[in-house]
Order: sequence, then structure tokens, then C-alpha cells
Amino acid sequence: MRFFFLWLLIIGIVITSCKDDVLKEVSKENWNMDQSVDFNKELHKREELAIEIYLAHHKDLKMTKTGSGIRYQFSKTQKGSGYLASIGDLVVVDLKIELLDGRICYNSDSIPDRFVLGMSDEESGLQEVLQLMRVGDKSKIIVPSYLAHGLMGDSEMIPPQSILVIDVELLSTNE
Repeated sequence: MRFFFLWLLIIGIVITSCKDDVLKEVSKENWNMDQSVDFNKELHKREELAIEIYLAHHKDLKMTKTGSGIRYQFSKTQKGSGYLASIGDLVVVDLKIELLDGRICYNSDSIPDRFVLGMSDEESGLQEVLQLMRVGDKSKIIVPSYLAHGLMGDSEMIPPQSILVIDVELLSTNE
């Protein structure tokens, strides 16, 4: 029994000393702008690679890439008509949001989501693609974490640095 407590004490001391070293390494005095830039570049590379691997396993997806890094593909079976959604429009959408591994984070089910385009806390990547859509359009979107919930994530369902796969249908706007 004494042996167990001795090991527990040693492990506690090691963890505590390691924690202090990590905190010192990441402390404000030691972290600089170059490290932030390097971190963001590395994160961007990892996300791009993860998206490319996802697309390689989903060969049926022929997605268009925007300048911001979002990928999207409109459904060929459902084409909208008329008015393009724009900033300031109240949009009504059906959403299904999942992670790259297929875990569903959110599904609007039978209750559509409503928000003002460009003036809500919805993912900026989703809002960017909605501006390319007409009422009735369906789209599949891949949103890198920096255009979704970023380093913080959102609740327990969307972990930090999560790339999102969003299926969206634009049901209506206040054109």
C-alpha cells in the first residue's frame, strides 16, 4: 500500500513539474507573432490535407473551391430559381451539420433554421455559400474550422478545430 502512494506521489510531482514547463513555454512573454503565424499555417495545411483525404474517399463529390477555402457542390436533382440570397435577407434553411468522420452535430429535422444572412452567428462559411444559392437549391459544403467554430469549437458536439460538412437547402428568403 505504501508503494502505491509513493508511486502516486512521484507521478503527481512529475505531472506538476511538466505542467509548469508547458505553461512557461506557452506563456505570453514567450509566445510571439511568428509562432502564431506558424501555428495558423500548420493548422491550415493539416485541414487542407484532411479535406483532400475526405474528397478522395468520396469520389462522387465534385466540389468547387472558393477563394476562402470552402468547398461546395449544388445538387443536380434540385435546382432553385429566381432570386439569389444576399446579405440582410432573412433566410430559412434546412441544415444537417456533421464532422468529417460522419458524426452528426446538428440536424434541423422538421423545424427549419431562420437567420439574417450576414448578421448572425451562423458559420461564416455557410453564409458565404448561401449567397450563391437560389430558393430551392440544395448544396453540400465543406467548411474549414477557421470559417466555422475555429479554435474554440461550439458546445460538446463540435470540438475545437473541426472541419464541418454541411448539407443545406435554401427554403425561402424575404426577397
